[in-house]
Amino acid sequence: MLFGCKSSKHLAEVEETNINFIMPELKSTLNIHYDLNRQSLKDTFNKVIDYYLVQDMELTALGMDVLVSKNEEADIDLSGRRVLTQLPIKINVSKNTILNRLSAEGILQLNFITEVDIDSSWNFLTKTTLEHFEWTQEPALSLGVFSIPVGSLANGIIEKSKSQFEQQIDKSVNDQLSIRDKVLELLKYVEQPIKLDTILDSWVSFIPEYVHMAEITNYQDVFNGNITVQGRTKITEGKPDDIIPGIRLPEFNWHKELDDTSHINFVFDIKYDNIESYLRSNYIGKTFTQDGKNITLNSIDLYKKGKKLVVESNVSGSINGDILITGTPIFDNTKQSFYADDIDIQLKTKNMLHKAGAWLLKGKIKNQLSKLLAFSIEDNMESIQRQLDQQIDNYSIKNQLSLAADIRQLQVSKFVLDDQKIHSFTTINLFLKASIHDMSLFGNSKTLPLKN
Repeated sequence: MLFGCKSSKHLAEVEETNINFIMPELKSTLNIHYDLNRQSLKDTFNKVIDYYLVQDMELTALGMDVLVSKNEEADIDLSGRRVLTQLPIKINVSKNTILNRLSAEGILQLNFITEVDIDSSWNFLTKTTLEHFEWTQEPALSLGVFSIPVGSLANGIIEKSKSQFEQQIDKSVNDQLSIRDKVLELLKYVEQPIKLDTILDSWVSFIPEYVHMAEITNYQDVFNGNITVQGRTKITEGKPDDIIPGIRLPEFNWHKELDDTSHINFVFDIKYDNIESYLRSNYIGKTFTQDGKNITLNSIDLYKKGKKLVVESNVSGSINGDILITGTPIFDNTKQSFYADDIDIQLKTKNMLHKAGAWLLKGKIKNQLSKLLAFSIEDNMESIQRQLDQQIDNYSIKNQLSLAADIRQLQVSKFVLDDQKIHSFTTINLFLKASIHDMSLFGNSKTLPLKN
């Protein structure tokens, strides 16, 4: 469809080059939103803290044996760069005497705050502090038929053992949330080339350089965050050679707020030969009619002339000979359509160019011929979305990891025309999201499998 009205701020610029085009290095950003299932994080954290309690928490105080065990499941919250942990534990105090064995048991609620940080080299730093503790069942020393409260003794044990408790929570948080291995896994997906066009066999590759992370926000059932990966993008004809992904971690930085949308910038090369093939398969043999006049297209050739594109076609019918349809390539980012501006039609006779007849310069036939230099990208966008969906599906893991990618818009900032190709400076804006349903997926010994 040909559009007549235009707003210059939404249109791509056109440049011409008569020298070898040098592919520029373009920067892109991938903004990955993620949801982390609260219950999954709680479950895996409890497995980790169980291990440390069993391994390390056997204490002795004032000549008495102290045994610590978890009374109920620990609860964990993430907020910004803080991990808030509530750990209900059972403490058993006992001592063998000449007459019998004295024992006391109580239940204690421990509240910890772990400050989390990541340095530029991806070292995961944690510092845990026991902020508050409260007895929900104060221990009492059993002396046969009598029992004597020993809360002060138990409090002394907690104060003496405070550093040990903090160490165990610190180890548990570090094991569960240490991000280096998880980012290495993520980069395996980020660095996989994506097929953009089946016909042209065009692939886009992304090479990460920097990673920025926003602080985590807390919702009812999930923790929500955002990771932005900045890097370089390039387009290749055919799938690029296999690379070894994730062997080097990009530099890390914290950011309070990150962009909502990913912006993938690249130069999309379109060969005139490919456009010719498309035009020939769709228009050769086609007849255009108006007011009793008609022309049939017998051949089609495409080339550039300055900043304009020229479609040269041999026609028969009311006119027999060659016609030249010339126009400036335009991409309207609002209407998401390519078309040609200032369409001009000329007749070529004995290598001389003449203005076409009035009936060919206006009206229905001109509009129909203009379509040779105009098309909507809606079908192309749907094709790219399908390609993306198929690849994303390969990375999703049932009941553990769901990935989604939604293309929002394609933008073209400029065209550079050389003798063989149109170089389209293009940005794909898309929304990326990862939903993590099972944190055990990211265990240190486990890697994310790709589907065959």
